[in-house]
Amino acid sequence: ASGGSDWSASQVFMGHFALTDVENDRFYDFERFSRQALGLANATFENDSFAVWLQDWSIQGDGQLKPSVRLKAEENGIAIDLSLNSAKPLVLQGDDGLSRKSADEGNASYYYSATRMQTSGVISIAGDEFSVKGSSWMDREWSSTALSANQVGWDWFALQLSDGRDLMYYQLRQQDGQVDPFSSGTLVMPNGSSASLSNGDVEIEVLDTWTSPRGTKYPSRWWLRVPSAGLELELVPHVADQELHVSITYWEGAVRVSGTAGGLPIQGQGYVE
Repeated sequence: ASGGSDWSASQVFMGHFALTDVENDRFYDFERFSRQALGLANATFENDSFAVWLQDWSIQGDGQLKPSVRLKAEENGIAIDLSLNSAKPLVLQGDDGLSRKSADEGNASYYYSATRMQTSGVISIAGDEFSVKGSSWMDREWSSTALSANQVGWDWFALQLSDGRDLMYYQLRQQDGQVDPFSSGTLVMPNGSSASLSNGDVEIEVLDTWTSPRGTKYPSRWWLRVPSAGLELELVPHVADQELHVSITYWEGAVRVSGTAGGLPIQGQGYVE
């Protein structure tokens, strides 16, 4: 959930909640709005603890450098109740947490990530409950402006690899179809140390596309290479249709990762927007 703009005397909060059911090839997505008034939605931080809620959707946690988080949400029989604990320190993206998106003044965001969070809890689908364990990724990004006039969109990748490394990279697209030089990312090592990646460090090739029933064509399979790190990765969506039908329609979903690292086989999981 994220804060919105001022509206009358209180803020409006917006939340998106999505779940990919890989086995049944289903994708569920929901959107919700609520005012801050009457305590229906809010965000607080006090004594190293934080909470964000939008009615009965909530994110609560403790700790700043290695946060622990509880996620709860339910809509139309789809529900999550998950506990997340950081296994690595926070990563400050960009220049010590300031991620520039163009040369224009103001086109930047503050951005940090918890790239490995040990996760356990329950997922419910239409009355069936599943106990789950795994690894989560948490991003926090906020800004006052979006893209520059010459930028039309982005492809954003967050990948957890089987050798213990994590990779975040966003590729900004210009109106002429070229990759914007402000595209960048971070490679996080198993011990939590990290190295910045510039546009010249990463090569992305779209191998396939998927066309939504609503007409939009999206990239749907990728080669992602980081030669300096010895990575050659193929990313394939678990489910082709992971398009969110919300206020701003976009594709964001789970992918499986395979390829090589220094010539040796590697696997992984990730999320692509």
